[in-house]
Amino acid sequence: MAGVKPAPGYGTMHFQTRLGGFRSIDGRGRLEFTFTGTVLLSQVKGDAKVTGQVRKEWDKNDRRVYTGTGRVVVTGEWRAVQWFGRDMQGVWYGRGTLRMGGEFDRDLNTGTYWFDDPNDKMYWPAGTTFDISFPRNMPGVNPATTPRKKK
Repeated sequence: MAGVKPAPGYGTMHFQTRLGGFRSIDGRGRLEFTFTGTVLLSQVKGDAKVTGQVRKEWDKNDRRVYTGTGRVVVTGEWRAVQWFGRDMQGVWYGRGTLRMGGEFDRDLNTGTYWFDDPNDKMYWPAGTTFDISFPRNMPGVNPATTPRKKK
């Protein structure tokens, strides 16, 4: 939460995987993660710091790409932060959508994510992606629906 004022509608999400990828879409707040692999930062309005043994591969059209092993800390708003690789651990305080896709590691694990309770871990999908909008109870996300009978 460092550098971000608490705001209504913000939440915290933790996530980790040994092999996979994610894309944080239309996010705001603070996103921090360690990684090995490739990271794309797109249209960041705020502060984005990339440290560690990484090299900048691309910097054009408000997009930057880094490859290596390091840490990313983004504070503010962004269109997208995308990563793929291995050994990633992250935490996001804010709001937005996280599209995640895991791959099976040698122990057949795909990765986990949780909100406030680390005992309430959920698993990343394997072989596909899915979107998690958060905070969990954000208005307008996952509205209650009424099933209709087919004719």
